Amino acid sequence: MATKISIDKIAVPADIKLVNRQRILETFMNGEKQTIAAIHAVTGISKPTTMRALQYFCQRGILKSAGYAGYNANGGRRSEYFEFADERKILTIAMWPDAITFALADLVGTEVFAVTRMEHQLDHDPEAAFAYLKQCVCEYLDEHSLTAGQLYGVGLSVSGIVDDASGTLRYDSQNPEWGGGISLTEQLKKIFPEPLVFLVDNAGKACGRAVLLDEEELSHCRLLTLFTTWGVCACMMERGHVLNGRDALIGEIGHMQIAGGPERLCGCGKRHCLESAVRLDHLRHLLEEAGADWLEEEPLTFQRLFAQSRRGDKAARKTVEHLARYYASALHNLSLCYNQEVVVFQGDMAWADPYFDQCLKRELNQFHYYPKGEWLTTRYDRRELSTLAARGDAALLRKKYFAAMSYEDN
Repeated sequence: MATKISIDKIAVPADIKLVNRQRILETFMNGEKQTIAAIHAVTGISKPTTMRALQYFCQRGILKSAGYAGYNANGGRRSEYFEFADERKILTIAMWPDAITFALADLVGTEVFAVTRMEHQLDHDPEAAFAYLKQCVCEYLDEHSLTAGQLYGVGLSVSGIVDDASGTLRYDSQNPEWGGGISLTEQLKKIFPEPLVFLVDNAGKACGRAVLLDEEELSHCRLLTLFTTWGVCACMMERGHVLNGRDALIGEIGHMQIAGGPERLCGCGKRHCLESAVRLDHLRHLLEEAGADWLEEEPLTFQRLFAQSRRGDKAARKTVEHLARYYASALHNLSLCYNQEVVVFQGDMAWADPYFDQCLKRELNQFHYYPKGEWLTTRYDRRELSTLAARGDAALLRKKYFAAMSYEDN
């Protein structure tokens, strides 16, 4: 078992040793080779301490020597290089309402590879759904000549409210037939009998976490990412830390009730939810009322709606104003308890046109407590969601790995 460091007591030398080990090992997270001098320069940890830690990791097969950088002018050997040696992989699975997506990742770096998407509809019986997933996993691993024993961990992202600490799906309004209180971790153990590390995550939080991989400066602010596809949810990050809450409800803003919203009964059991007001079928109804004569040409999508708005179509712009009004209401309410600095739209709303952004900020600036002018930064991330989720989950599993490998065995 791993020895955990308590923050409620004064640090002792053994604690400091574990902290130093973790800091030293984390210098290898980018996958690059390191020397003792380079690690010392980054961490400030003494060279003798660094050498002992490197020996510890090499003995356990986590690191290995990568040789010496030739010879110096006097014929002596130059600094020894060390590199990451654990070749196990991370498997990520996005088990979403419309598709299952698999991806692999190394234990170092930030990217994923071998991304495979399979269209499907989730079975209403969770046991049947996971029996199908097991079949898909076996086929995927066979295709890439892997066994479960070559994996370090598995990350699973799903729609719905997830208690990541216990790996339990509390409720999924997109698939209410499943009910609540389903242990997804136990379902994964049926597929992977080996003692792997499992991560169960909400899809929106997995995608939100991925934003930090490419824009490190965002980890120093209050960041809010909005996942907008089959539903609406938020990932709220305080200096790089994802907020979850006791019941994992933090971020489930699609079920925020907003005055004037549709009377439609939401899957959460309530009416007037944000999700009901921004659904595509409700927008189609608004467009028909506004006399949009282009609706029957091809299926309505958010991209098509925003394309029409860019052209100045009156019906489209009226509908975009509706979207801006509801998202502004949600962001206004969130700001009173979170005060986000940057908002990143992902999924359908990432295709929003400049008119939406203009309307959104106009609505927000009507609140007199905000500073005059632009009080937050809005961004629109159009990258594919399941790949973002894979990167986000792989990143969290890497962090778990680098923390766990730094502890001494009892």
